Amino acid sequence: MRRLLAITACLFIACGGEETAPERPPLEIEATPEAPTPPPLSDEELAMPVEPPVPKDARPPEPKPEPTPKPAPTNVVPAGAKDIVFESVVLAKGIQDRQPVGVSDSFADGQEITCFMRVRNPGPKRTLRHQWYHGDTRKSSVAISVGGPTWRTWTQRPVYGTGSWRVDIVDEAGAVLHTVPFEVK
Repeated sequence: MRRLLAITACLFIACGGEETAPERPPLEIEATPEAPTPPPLSDEELAMPVEPPVPKDARPPEPKPEPTPKPAPTNVVPAGAKDIVFESVVLAKGIQDRQPVGVSDSFADGQEITCFMRVRNPGPKRTLRHQWYHGDTRKSSVAISVGGPTWRTWTQRPVYGTGSWRVDIVDEAGAVLHTVPFEVK
């Protein structure tokens, strides 16, 4: 019971009761030497810079375009890739059972033509392109995956315009690997 009264009295004093705690001697703090006072600033140094007034019809400056980062080259032959061997590259009127039908080197204006190729690819998967030209004007460029050791693939497009045409087969670096010329009448 005595202990309970002692705790109650401490709480009473700590919470601001009438009894006061004994005074403690003041703490002694060591004085440190003062840093030298800087010289006073002049009127010019104290004056805030004033910006010239902006005309009402002024436009904010155009932001400078950020330089576009160059993408990683996508037209690079993978390391260890070997040359592709073209076993067959022909132009035809269509494909049936994964084989070209109506093989020719002369076609009618407006006709859809198929460029079929069978290749051997001893290296890793590659991406070639069939680039279709009328004279010296490129009309289309189609990406083709060559994924296995022997591969058949083709592209198709209608041809409009009489005269000399060709299909260039190019590699990842843009080098022409094979060309197939044809006429449109």
